[in-house]
Amino acid sequence: MLSFKTVKTDVLVIGAGIAGLRAAVAAAGRGKKVIVASKGPRCSYGIMGFNAAVDREDSQALYYDDILKSGLGLSDHQLAALLAQGATKQKDFLEHSGLCFDKTADGRYDLLQPLGCSRPRLVHAGRFTGSESEKLFLEMLQKAGADVSFDTTVIDLLSDGDTVYGALAIRGSEGLCFTAKATVLATGGCGDIYPVTTYPAGIEGDGYAILARAGGELIDMEMLQFEPCCFAEPESLKGRGISTTMLNAGAKLRNAEGEEFLPKYFADPRTIQKGSLSRAMFSEIARCGGRPVLYDLSAIAPEELEMHCLWTKEIKQAGIDLSTTPLKVCPAAHTFLGGARVDAQCATSLQGLFAAGEALGGLHGANRIGGCAGAETFVMGAIAGDAAAEYCECAAALDSAKAEQLKAALEKEYHAQGQGELSSLAELRAQVRAAANAGLSIIRDEAGIAAAAHSVRAVAAKVRETGWRTGEELIQILSVRNMALVADLIALASYTRRESRGVFFRSDYPESRKDMEKNLVIRWHPEGTKISWGVKE
Repeated sequence: MLSFKTVKTDVLVIGAGIAGLRAAVAAAGRGKKVIVASKGPRCSYGIMGFNAAVDREDSQALYYDDILKSGLGLSDHQLAALLAQGATKQKDFLEHSGLCFDKTADGRYDLLQPLGCSRPRLVHAGRFTGSESEKLFLEMLQKAGADVSFDTTVIDLLSDGDTVYGALAIRGSEGLCFTAKATVLATGGCGDIYPVTTYPAGIEGDGYAILARAGGELIDMEMLQFEPCCFAEPESLKGRGISTTMLNAGAKLRNAEGEEFLPKYFADPRTIQKGSLSRAMFSEIARCGGRPVLYDLSAIAPEELEMHCLWTKEIKQAGIDLSTTPLKVCPAAHTFLGGARVDAQCATSLQGLFAAGEALGGLHGANRIGGCAGAETFVMGAIAGDAAAEYCECAAALDSAKAEQLKAALEKEYHAQGQGELSSLAELRAQVRAAANAGLSIIRDEAGIAAAAHSVRAVAAKVRETGWRTGEELIQILSVRNMALVADLIALASYTRRESRGVFFRSDYPESRKDMEKNLVIRWHPEGTKISWGVKE
């Protein structure tokens, strides 16, 4: 029987990507004892740069307006303002910490213009802003004495439905009960519940699932942004994203028949949003019998390709000459725009629990402009870490007895698992992905959504019958359980929103409705999930 050893801390950060590490740095900087627990993998290496209004022809007001325009009525105005204002502060923080952003010969920032931005705005340190920032933050945390673990899987929050007291986790064969005055959820998105994703394996929506089971509110769970330009082949690069900033630098998209198709869909290419671009590509792929779109980069100078594209070395190794051969691309599951419902302090609906990065929802609304996913990790990570530290200072002492009671209840639940064979989990995982791909993809309709919901609920039922003997086996079971629950939440929200808006498109309700220009809030419960239109209980 797996037992859980209690480890106490001030702040527990779940997730060690940029959002989690930035939160940990902020909390440790205020003198708090910090533990960072992460199962891996992380996506931060893919952050090429982030939006910050630093150019003389740009402003925080323009940045804020771009966010709201892109969100199509669903972006949280407070969070949007915090992002627009905070990005410059985080750029300054990184520079003061030793990161060197690229600049032009005249000393101005070398800014790129992502899709949806009215101005060039993306600051970057070569192509490696994310990975270089990770190194800086890890050095800071080491100096501060924080405990950072990359092989620790958090499986549930210690929650009584009102307050969070920490979390249960497994590291190797050891069970751990982290009791914490404040907890930060920075677990990233859920791309791996889809067959083709820009994310590495393991990004399965764990944070959304454990928050839902803990009784927390989630928002905009129907909103998933597909990255338009991702490798369809070769297999070694499948799903990896290729920057759409190159569309503003001379690149062309052509269908499999060689036709440049963007003018058919968009009057002004500079106004293209990722959601509408993904749908246009999806339509062209379908029209051409499932053959991928061709991304023609022949007009881009080699030195500029090195700046925009993370995978030039791998492309060359695959025998592809970008000066003569277009890349075969398709949309892939990318940024999840839903997640934990938070306030301006990144506090969730549960006391003592904060969220940062892709774990939170409501900021981007119905669509995210390019370059804001990176900005969100730095800005909201810093806010969540500061707020968690402040909560430690202002809240009552941790109720250790309550935490132990909650730990015992979860242990009992785990050991009540059925006796079914573990070998079925790979098949069940594949069933979740197939259901999500068929009914919860770029274009949805009522029949497809209902079929997906039916499939993932059947998977959830089978998971409950699956037995386990070791901590690693329990992790596998709970991983599939999380995937099925997140897909179910996406289906519930998708069924409820009977319109099309931004990245969300229903072929049976293709128009936007003014009466649905508001957020969907979900509070999950196994005996009856509550869905409301932007009204907090």
